[in-house]
Amino acid sequence: MLQRIGLALVGTGLALILMVVAVLMTDGLTPGRIAPLYAALTAAGAGLALVLGLRLLERGRDQHSLY
Repeated sequence: MLQRIGLALVGTGLALILMVVAVLMTDGLTPGRIAPLYAALTAAGAGLALVLGLRLLERGRDQHSLY
């Protein structure tokens, strides 16, 4: 169960980072569409989701180990 939640968090984090990068790359065409603070906060949240997801994946793996 922890591994499924961890995988979902990792996928969400990667999707958020890709969306932020895509919006910032297209922001050059129409400047001012997104505030830099929102982009930074979203990237920080995505990084947190990645770290928590990887932690849950490790925790789930440790619970199912034979050692």
